[in-house]
Amino acid sequence: MITVGYLFARAIEKQENQSTRKAILTVGIVILGFGLTYIKYSGLILGNITGLQQWQASALHILVPLGISYYTFSSIGYIVDVYRRRLPAERNFITYSSYISFFPHLLSGPIPSSVNVLPQFSKITIPDLAKIEHSAGEIIWGLFKKMVLAAHAEKVVNYCYASYDDQNGSTLFLGVMLFNLYLYADFSAYSDIARGVGRLMGIELTQNFKMPFFSRNPGEFWRRWHTSLRKWMLDYLYLPLGGNRGGKLQYIMAIVFIFSFSGLWHGANMTFVCWGLLNGIYFIPYILTDSMTRYKDIAGAGRLLPSLKETGQIAFTFLLTTLSRIFFRAPNMTVVNGLVTKIFSVSIFAAPIKIVWTKVIMFVPMLAFEWVQREKLYVLQLSRTNAYIRVAGYLAVIVLTWLLHKEQNASEYYYFKF
Repeated sequence: MITVGYLFARAIEKQENQSTRKAILTVGIVILGFGLTYIKYSGLILGNITGLQQWQASALHILVPLGISYYTFSSIGYIVDVYRRRLPAERNFITYSSYISFFPHLLSGPIPSSVNVLPQFSKITIPDLAKIEHSAGEIIWGLFKKMVLAAHAEKVVNYCYASYDDQNGSTLFLGVMLFNLYLYADFSAYSDIARGVGRLMGIELTQNFKMPFFSRNPGEFWRRWHTSLRKWMLDYLYLPLGGNRGGKLQYIMAIVFIFSFSGLWHGANMTFVCWGLLNGIYFIPYILTDSMTRYKDIAGAGRLLPSLKETGQIAFTFLLTTLSRIFFRAPNMTVVNGLVTKIFSVSIFAAPIKIVWTKVIMFVPMLAFEWVQREKLYVLQLSRTNAYIRVAGYLAVIVLTWLLHKEQNASEYYYFKF
């Protein structure tokens, strides 16, 4: 993959004829995308073609390379950027190899931008004390979210989805909400740690999460959640499709396509397709009513609490994202149907089982602290005036992590499977 990306970018740069450049780019994208396509979709494709079903099992009986989604997207983005002349092709093969295989982001992102990140590998940057402290703050907060919050929630989420037939609607709704919170804690924890480790090595990676649960509409949510994937799809899919330049119908079709693609990227399963479509459908009423506001500041900027209108917008957006997680976590549509039937029944008014709502409450302090720090560069960006206060804050989180972490084998990050 590294060799193909390196050689095709050099070949594109050398050509002046636009048709030839485009042909080389197309072949490069096909070659780079083949491995990911084969691994994720060969079973689905072979299973639906008459006469080829017998090859389905053998096609999938392979070892899946770690991080293939992320270095595939990075490689494709790089040759497209060279084609668009946004940056020159990298001459040094070792430099380019280091960029693609940089281990902090390899397994779960953030997906690096070649324009912003690749040039950093060509120069030596030794982090100063401020950057080391910044990195330590992100790593400490990431470990707390993974080892305490995600670890405590994971088994309860699995229990709710596995025993949905035996639970009432309120328990399952809180279970889905808990999965939404768990996924954030787990995924953003990896991104925080990756950014911290990368910065210690002199590489500044993209901020992948910007406190998304304080979003006031679905558009803002997706500008704050997994921002590197959003930026990749914006640059290499959404804008080439025309974006919102051709009227509301084209805008809606582009949005629905992008989210459908995102669903398929997560897996060749109808549940992921429905998850993507549902998130695209969320945009339609906002687009039709011209109410998809692109906010330039965080909710409640300069105030302790959000306004009543912002509170309602945040709660409604959180509800929409929670309901979409039914599809994201469910293994098949049978489970989806069972969960939806129970949640939208009178049993939603029954009392939930204790273990579920207690685990949901565990996330309240995290959300409260993130709200207080929502205008900072990162959550543990504490006062710069007193070193003792900062050290005490870091130590407090470390001690809480040590006291509250689950006594069990550490589970892998949820997004490793993608």
